Amino acid sequence: MWIDGTYVGRSPLVVDALGSGHHMVGLTKTGWRPLQLDVSVIAGQTTLSSMRLEQQRAGLRPPSGSISIHGIVALQTLLDGVATAPSKDGTYPASAGTHELAVRTARGRITRTVTVWPQTRTDVVLQPDVEPPRPSVVAPAEDYMPKSAIQVEGEKVVVRYGGHEVVAHVGLTTYRVDGKIVDYGQAPTMIGSRLYLPLDLLTMLSSGSR
Repeated sequence: MWIDGTYVGRSPLVVDALGSGHHMVGLTKTGWRPLQLDVSVIAGQTTLSSMRLEQQRAGLRPPSGSISIHGIVALQTLLDGVATAPSKDGTYPASAGTHELAVRTARGRITRTVTVWPQTRTDVVLQPDVEPPRPSVVAPAEDYMPKSAIQVEGEKVVVRYGGHEVVAHVGLTTYRVDGKIVDYGQAPTMIGSRLYLPLDLLTMLSSGSR
């Protein structure tokens, strides 16, 4: 689900802190026709909206997105086992859905499962030291920032720290960082009452870098 072009999570959900006025709400689902809806929000009120998707007719492709690779120099990129060349802007076109991304570098090969959203660029952060491959690393968020910077509501996670805003969902490896979608390869994890996040993300937040 998108609001004004920004991915906000899986429906059904409640989105707060929206400004009053008109907002464009988009819904997509693999195998179903994407839907855009203009919703009017009134200050101090909760606006309820529901919509029904139509099943995609056979032979029609869902809207595509793209993948942008950061952190390494790719000698070859394969998407679902097929060699893929980048577009003029350096991104890799990909249909909406889950894909296996394999990148060959001078030091070895990195494989990552990546989720692509329609009409959205997914930024994938890869580690340059891939020989031997290292697993994704998560760490307790409270070790890097005050507890007041972390908000967990059900499966939704919101972190505001170091001048950044991060929105994520338990079970999804994609994060919305300052309005841009980034795939860190590791979903937010709750162990007891403590939130664990990818170490690369925590390092970026605690350093205040952009």
